[in-house]
Amino acid sequence: MNIPAERLQYIADLFLRCKKVEQNPWTELAFVFEFNEGHMANSGFLYNGEAVRPASAEIEDDPLLLDDTLLEFREEIYEQCDWRFIKLLFQMESETGRFKIDFEFEDKSRWEIHPGNMMEMREQLRPQFD
Repeated sequence: MNIPAERLQYIADLFLRCKKVEQNPWTELAFVFEFNEGHMANSGFLYNGEAVRPASAEIEDDPLLLDDTLLEFREEIYEQCDWRFIKLLFQMESETGRFKIDFEFEDKSRWEIHPGNMMEMREQLRPQFD
């Protein structure tokens, strides 16, 4: 895939505008977006040392901007590789500004967060920038 760095940075900047990200202290964050037919959802975590806060990603003054941008991004990926991702994982580190975007194209259970696995998933999704 050939995705311009500016496009990826724009997406990262949108995550930084999300209400929970702006209003809470964090050192790392992780959000999972799920795409289904006509429906989209997200959940994730803000990490601040040992403290972990569940969070969702939404820009307060423009609630559809991040969702719409990720839907457009999904179509850009489809045009390049003929597959639409069903999940997107965004991870970021505050100190360096480094971020990662990963995709899942087939496995609906990958990165799934629910009450029964929340403790496990919050550690599995914790960003590792090594």
